Amino acid sequence: MDTLQVFLAAQAELLRYAVRITGDTVEAEDVVQEAWLRFRSITSARVLEEPNGYLFRIVQNLALDRQRRKKRETQIFARGDAAAIALVPSDRPSQHVGAEAKDELAALRRALAQLPERTRRAFEMHRFEEMKLVEIAAELRISKSLAHSLVIDAVEFCKAALRRDW
Repeated sequence: MDTLQVFLAAQAELLRYAVRITGDTVEAEDVVQEAWLRFRSITSARVLEEPNGYLFRIVQNLALDRQRRKKRETQIFARGDAAAIALVPSDRPSQHVGAEAKDELAALRRALAQLPERTRRAFEMHRFEEMKLVEIAAELRISKSLAHSLVIDAVEFCKAALRRDW
């Protein structure tokens, strides 16, 4: 089955069908385009007995999904700014997550304080100052491989310390 020919033969009818559902030609064109991508993906994996029916089902599902999404967006934003903002989930962590993060940060600080000065400094330069290993090596006057080892040692030490505290 040549999926492109099947699609092209049905494209105009698919577009009319999508316009009836969405009520918008531009949106219908987007739906048909997305339907083609999905159809091509599906037909590359298996042979369909009714490719036309499958195409129309894809268009119907995509168009209805878009209509539902548009309706939800309209309901959210039609209520006004305050109501819309109230419905948007906050990206701020919960109090519980914030408290856990503070505890974890305190444990990390304790672990860093236990490291030898050079190891701690190599870790800080790499993680906090975003320095490359070559730069760390030059700053500490050590080899690049030793700088790498120090950073790895610090990371492993901190991981172990955090596991012990949790």
